[in-house]
Amino acid sequence: MEVSARRTQVRLAKRIRLAAAFLLMIVSGLVWNSFGLFLVALEAEFHWSRGAISGAYGVFALVNAVTAPFFGRLLGRHDSRILLAGAALLLGIAYALTATVGSLAQFWLIFGVLAGLGTHCTSSYAIFAVLAGRFRQRPATAMSFADAGSGLAAFLGIPVIHWIIQAFGWRGAYLALGVVIVLVSVPLHLFVLDRVKAAPKPQAGRSGLPALPLYILAALIISYFCGSAVYHGLLTQQIALFDERDIGEESAVWLAAVAGLVVFLWRLLSGWFCDLWGPNRVMLLAAIAAAVTFATLILVVAADSNTMLLIYPLMLGIGFGGQQVLLANGARLIVSLSSLAGLLGLCRFASGAGMAAGPVLAGYLHDVTGGYGLAILVLGSMALLHFASFAIVTAGGR
Repeated sequence: MEVSARRTQVRLAKRIRLAAAFLLMIVSGLVWNSFGLFLVALEAEFHWSRGAISGAYGVFALVNAVTAPFFGRLLGRHDSRILLAGAALLLGIAYALTATVGSLAQFWLIFGVLAGLGTHCTSSYAIFAVLAGRFRQRPATAMSFADAGSGLAAFLGIPVIHWIIQAFGWRGAYLALGVVIVLVSVPLHLFVLDRVKAAPKPQAGRSGLPALPLYILAALIISYFCGSAVYHGLLTQQIALFDERDIGEESAVWLAAVAGLVVFLWRLLSGWFCDLWGPNRVMLLAAIAAAVTFATLILVVAADSNTMLLIYPLMLGIGFGGQQVLLANGARLIVSLSSLAGLLGLCRFASGAGMAAGPVLAGYLHDVTGGYGLAILVLGSMALLHFASFAIVTAGGR
């Protein structure tokens, strides 16, 4: 009876931690997916170029990426609960301050730099590190369940944020997001989630990174960079693209929301499939969906076929929605578990750099050409490189 009671307590503790991680990833989804709405609102009020506004998002992602390896080391050496709660407080304050900006420089500094530093509190690498101590079996399933929260946030949160912007303005929406971030994230990190287990000290003369052939390491970094660049390039520009096709802002918002719903469902399924089949087969399905995604966008832009946009949310979600879980589990195939954390820290930098580069590239290509045609072709080429590099990594691992 004592053993049975102990097992029940362990299962309950796991469920509570997983639910908390899911809620934190919902906050993450609100943070990362709402920028497309604010891009349209800021352009309308200040008449800044889309490239300049997207540049702030690039700074936001790049600051998060550059500081991720250092912050990740701190999580393993100090109380991660306090560090992550402090980051959540900083992120909430930064969003509240963004509601007061009146110049592009202020927007870049407050949203780009301060919020970029604070967003570690909802980064998947930090959440996965916290969960690692609780979930030793079927890790991809646990990761995907937590990560699915960001997809659900896109489905439910984007229409709500759009309504807040219409009713109270973009400043009111930024302030509301700041309050939500603090009220949800700070107590979850302080009182619910576990502390990250202390990281072992690397041996003298070693960096802590696994010894891999250079071409495999380069392919993994390229895959992380290109996958994030493509996904976030599409994510931040999709509402503006839809709006240009004269389908109406309301319809554009709901198309983005449906894409978020598909991401939510696919993240739940992809982790389970990954544990069942392995990441290679699941990534092949994602590659097929990505190809259809870009074929759809090309038809929309080149042939004015707006009806093809009905296919876009489904294909985008399957093509790119589960990439973080799939890439992390692909990395698990080529290194030992003791070396995985160091490798993922480097990969997080590559992923964050892609998050910064994709939106800026898409925004500036739009400004230069006056449309999204060239941006779609460039992002499509990067998507091909993303999947090809992942195939090189897993083939080399075998």
